[in-house]
Amino acid sequence: MTEKHRMRVYRLSPWIRMFAVAFLAFCLLGLFGLLWSQHAGAQGRNPAQTVEWAAIALFAVCWAIYVFGAVIVLSEDTIEKRTPLKTDSLRFAEIRGRRETVHRNFDGSYIRYLQVVPRDPLLPMIRFQKFYVFDAAFYAWYDDLPDLDAMDRARKRDSEFERM
Repeated sequence: MTEKHRMRVYRLSPWIRMFAVAFLAFCLLGLFGLLWSQHAGAQGRNPAQTVEWAAIALFAVCWAIYVFGAVIVLSEDTIEKRTPLKTDSLRFAEIRGRRETVHRNFDGSYIRYLQVVPRDPLLPMIRFQKFYVFDAAFYAWYDDLPDLDAMDRARKRDSEFERM
C-alpha cells in the first residue's frame, strides 16, 4: 500500500480526551467520597444525593468510553465513522459530496460539523464534529469532494438571476 493509500485513523482532540478523564475522575471521587463519608451509617446518607452522583458518574463513564472509542477512518476506498455503538461507512464511489453545517448550542456557542453525503439516501450520512485531529491528507481528500453547499448557492443565484 502506498503512502497515499495508507489507512489513516483520526481521534478526538487530546484536550477533549484529557477533559473526559478529568471529569470521570472528579465524578468517581465525588461518588466514592459520598459513599465512604463519615455519616452516621447508611441511614445518615441522602439517597437522592447518592443517586445523583451515581448518575453523573455513569454519564462520565459512558462519555469517556465514547471519547476514547470514536474514530474516523480513511482507507484506500472507504471512510468510516466508528463509535462504541455503531459504525457508519461509505465507499468513495457511494459519495455524492460534502457539506458543512454549524449547530448553535443552548449556551450560544457553535459546533461546526463536516458531512459526507451519500448518493443513495438510504445509505448513512457520515457527520462528525471538527473536534477530530485531521491532517493535511484528510483535508486534501475532503476538499476534493464536490461541495454541495457551493452548488446550492450557485443554483439559488442562477434561479434569482433568471427571475430578473
